[in-house]
Amino acid sequence: MADHRSTHAEASGDSVNSPKSVSPKRVRLVTGGIVMGLAAVMVVPALLAAPMTDPSPVFMTAGLLSGFGSFALPHLCVARKPWRRHGPGTRFLTARTWTGSRTIDLHQLRSVRTWKEVYQAGSTTYLIVTDAAGNRLSFASSEADRLIRRYAVERPHVVLDGHPIRVSRLAQADQGVRPLSRSLSALRSVLSVERSVLLVIGPMMIWAAIASH
Repeated sequence: MADHRSTHAEASGDSVNSPKSVSPKRVRLVTGGIVMGLAAVMVVPALLAAPMTDPSPVFMTAGLLSGFGSFALPHLCVARKPWRRHGPGTRFLTARTWTGSRTIDLHQLRSVRTWKEVYQAGSTTYLIVTDAAGNRLSFASSEADRLIRRYAVERPHVVLDGHPIRVSRLAQADQGVRPLSRSLSALRSVLSVERSVLLVIGPMMIWAAIASH
């Protein structure tokens, strides 16, 4: 493959223009729409419940909807298969997300971070990759783990004039570069559970407190 060409060839090819990805304006509009929807869910029930003798059902429903909406926000940039590799040296990766198709330049990555979602049946770890243009994709598969490790961890060491890539400590652990100790790994799982629970339960608790008054 072209990725195994000389380091000089790879470095000189970094000037290739990236294909058009989904408009950042569209991403902001979709995200803003969800946030406004959550805000409406928080406000409208209060107006509807004002004349009711027992507004608790309205508030609890609003809390439930707000919680699941908050839980869904991080999933807007998750890449949905099939992905498509293309361009010189297959340096570009295009994937569908809930906000439209996004394209990242694997030769121009700038940061890699991670977040873990824990639920009753197990857990899912997402690697979030951002390139120099600010395009962002999130992946959750072993195939993506290998791909990101190749371009974010291994490639910068062999390419001339390579740009530094910020790889978070947790992302390094998930890539097998710097594994966490057992205690830190257990603590991470606990915090991940709490985060997932708070995203859903937090708004419900807020509405329950409002209803009690």
